[in-house]
Amino acid sequence: MRQKRTLILAAVVGLGVALACEALLVTGGFEFLENRSFDLRVRWLPPREPPPADIIIVDIDNPTFDQFSRVVGRWPWTRLLWADLAKFIHQGRPRALVFDAVFSGKEDEDVDQEFAQTLRDAGNVVLAYDFVAYTAEYVEGAGAGVREVPGAVAVEDTASLPDHTAEQVKPDLPLKELTRAARALGSITATPDSDGVNRRFAVLYRWNDRYYPSLALSAAAVARGVSADAPAHLTPAELRWGPEGSGLRVPLTEHGLLVPRWRTERKAFTRLPLWQVVCSYAPENCEGGKRFFAPDVFRDKIVIIGASATGAFDVFATPIGELTPGFLVHAAALESLLTGRAYARPPAFWTHLLVVLLAGLGLAAAWSLRSAARSALVVAAVIVVYLAAAAVAFQRSDLWLPVAAPVSALLVSFAASNLTRYATTGRELRQTRQALSRYMSAKVVDYIFASGGPDQLRGQRRVITVMFSDVRNFTQLSEKRSPAEVLTILNRYLDAMTEIVFAYDGVVDKFIGDGILCYWGAFGDADRHARLAARTAARMVARLGELNENWRAEGLPELNIGIGINTGEAVFGNLGAGRKVEFTVLGDTVNVASRLEAMNKEFGTRIILSENTEAALGPGCETRLLAEVAIRGREQKMKVYELMSVPEEGL
Repeated sequence: MRQKRTLILAAVVGLGVALACEALLVTGGFEFLENRSFDLRVRWLPPREPPPADIIIVDIDNPTFDQFSRVVGRWPWTRLLWADLAKFIHQGRPRALVFDAVFSGKEDEDVDQEFAQTLRDAGNVVLAYDFVAYTAEYVEGAGAGVREVPGAVAVEDTASLPDHTAEQVKPDLPLKELTRAARALGSITATPDSDGVNRRFAVLYRWNDRYYPSLALSAAAVARGVSADAPAHLTPAELRWGPEGSGLRVPLTEHGLLVPRWRTERKAFTRLPLWQVVCSYAPENCEGGKRFFAPDVFRDKIVIIGASATGAFDVFATPIGELTPGFLVHAAALESLLTGRAYARPPAFWTHLLVVLLAGLGLAAAWSLRSAARSALVVAAVIVVYLAAAAVAFQRSDLWLPVAAPVSALLVSFAASNLTRYATTGRELRQTRQALSRYMSAKVVDYIFASGGPDQLRGQRRVITVMFSDVRNFTQLSEKRSPAEVLTILNRYLDAMTEIVFAYDGVVDKFIGDGILCYWGAFGDADRHARLAARTAARMVARLGELNENWRAEGLPELNIGIGINTGEAVFGNLGAGRKVEFTVLGDTVNVASRLEAMNKEFGTRIILSENTEAALGPGCETRLLAEVAIRGREQKMKVYELMSVPEEGL
């Protein structure tokens, strides 16, 4: 009945933990920890293959700002600079030229027209725009006329795409002249997680019931020659756009988001400082007049022009840093789109299944392994193995296995089960330990619990060594002294003898009046229990001599003891039922030890050993053969020995 109640309680605890973890999982309670675990994996386990060589970044870095602020003026710079830059890059025949900037404001009309003509001549330029939240004044004024964005994509199965239909979200577009001149447009709208970190990005945005590509998706489409009129196919696991084989195909999350394969290396992509590129076609504007690059450096490349300079304010919080330049974000997404490799997450079903399985494993470890240390090691090993598997899957298979929810379920289940066990079964075990400590040493108690706990007390048969000691003429002494004096002497004697038994890892079975029944070998010490018993007997005799000296000085009577030791097979375990249960040792081996103790009167000795015990003592022990005697209840005679000495060495 008790075992059944324990199993029911364990099941309730495990089910409760699993349900609690499932509830947190569904409501996003593990999102923060899971995202942090992803960030650590990104930093510690970057892609093993080198970054693609066909992505080049023209970086508006701090040295560029420092040099051009004297030549061109304050930021933002004139579009004539961007027109000349685009012309130079176009000479190298790149596959696509991407501006990570929104050219929404007007400049001089001639300048804007020249820039637009440059974009038309290039024929492969992708411009950026943004979906932003404007004020009510903007919505009613300048933004009120914006009803459509060029470059919409026909998308099949759009249920899981992000929705930008909020009342005050409007597109911040480039000038109409530039929009018409560009080959494509792409949104740079960020999709940060709840903690503000951009880990995944929308490749398609929905606004006013139409679907628009991100800057990276438009750049990849231009580079691959995918027509803007080609329909995009969206499944719960991937996006396909363009012809099979030459089009784009990339895995997505269940929310239609792309998780790029982030690169932590500082020079993951080829980065050319803008000032060096400008010096390459206008050396007169640079100190020394040095040309750094020929246009051929851009041949068949996808060129992204973006800013990392402090004053540009184009930075994002990402897994690789809190101030990641925007062009690295787009480059990471572009690499995934071109290679078709991005981090994918298993379906939610598998995460829920892992939570349930690991919660059950924590429960099983806590309840099936009696050693807390052993069960903790098992749980730790499972966590290490699972984390290693998650790391291998992340780096080799681009698989983002959940970590926070399953590991939390395992730990919480293990902790809750241990607390419950401590409050129920643990209380019973503590009571058993306290009871055992009354008649055996702490070392033996620890051995019992480490080797199966109270199950070892249910009855076993084993070869052990039994010792029986008795005080000579104690009845006469009791008649001559007061009861209080008798009890004082006896308690001091029993306490001293018990400490010696415990010191040599013996088990005190019981006190029989002034007699002591104890044994060795039931729990460990399989090869030396006879020697331990002999050493205990010798130490008891020596200790009694010390006690007698004290009693003599106190005017108290002295005691004399006899000890019998026998080695043989015996049964030990809990004896009794109901309200009276006693752990004891039974069998002929016990009876013989008692008979040997009584023979000390006949031989005038203090310690008598049976032939079995004498044979098991090992080297270094000195004994004397007394006789071959008949033992009541046994057919064959037995040789008996007096113990003369036994060394401490070898114990």
